[in-house]
Amino acid sequence: MISALTNYLQNQPLPLSEGTGSAADIQASQAVTDSAADSPENALYAPSQRALMVSAVATDFDVTALSARDTSGLQQRLQQYGLVSGQDLNAFAVINTARAELSEEDTINAVALLDDAVDQFAVKGVAYSERQQVSKLHTLIHNIASARPLQ
Repeated sequence: MISALTNYLQNQPLPLSEGTGSAADIQASQAVTDSAADSPENALYAPSQRALMVSAVATDFDVTALSARDTSGLQQRLQQYGLVSGQDLNAFAVINTARAELSEEDTINAVALLDDAVDQFAVKGVAYSERQQVSKLHTLIHNIASARPLQ
């Protein structure tokens, strides 16, 4: 599973801007990074499978601006990678309900939406199981948002 995700991440195109340099510079820096990964200092650190999967999802989805197509794609990708279970998908009702009130072109900020949902737990008297599901999705969405590269 890790090798599949590593292969996936390695085959993602890197955003090139005027300040980043040429493709040859990028390949050279990747070679240095690969050789540095073999050093004894880095031998103690290895990212978890979950961190790799969250990072892979974050490269494809901006959870602060989800379109209708991205919302369903995010849900499928999270389920495909095993980051959410069948019961956890019930928490997506919060996002899908808010999504239904918008037009197809509008985007939704899943981070802010789930922040509001968590804040409303006490006011609305939400059941414990639903709180657990929304809290787990809330944490996952925040992890995905923090894994996105700064633009």
